[in-house]
Amino acid sequence: MKNDSEAVAVIEAVLFASGDPISSETLSEITDLSLTEINDLCHRLKTRYQDCAESGLILKQMENTYCITTKPEYKEYIARLFRPQHLPSLSNAAYETLAAIAYNQPVTKAQVELIRGVNSDSLVNRLVERGYVVETGNLDLPGKPAVFSTTNKFLLEFGLKSTSDLPSVDLLMYENIELLQEE
Repeated sequence: MKNDSEAVAVIEAVLFASGDPISSETLSEITDLSLTEINDLCHRLKTRYQDCAESGLILKQMENTYCITTKPEYKEYIARLFRPQHLPSLSNAAYETLAAIAYNQPVTKAQVELIRGVNSDSLVNRLVERGYVVETGNLDLPGKPAVFSTTNKFLLEFGLKSTSDLPSVDLLMYENIELLQEE
């Protein structure tokens, strides 16, 4: 590439064409730039979008991935575009289940049930269908229970860079529930 401006344009084009988050490592492989250069150029692109009031786009970073997405204030208009596929909003119980998973991941359905105090199987399945949660393996216990974690879609839609950005809520932690039960 001739200069940094062209490199920023290449990164922007790749992220736009992908539509999905792309890792820094993949961007590095595609562009033959170092990880440091990728992160610096993505920061420049993010700043450019922030400084341009006439753009409806932003650059989001989630852990070590980047994607181009629309600004949150235009969510209503984007929803109109996809209205035929629009799903009803999540229930309070679904949000509780999602929070239990986000704060304790990887977590089993039984652990979520213990945290919430009610059966959550159908809610976990609904969150998987929506793409907020994914099965990430199985525990080495009898019955090999599946464990679940949140996805990049969860991070993107809730405006988080990583799950470490979640506010502190100790009561939702599985370990604290176990301690309370022992007492």
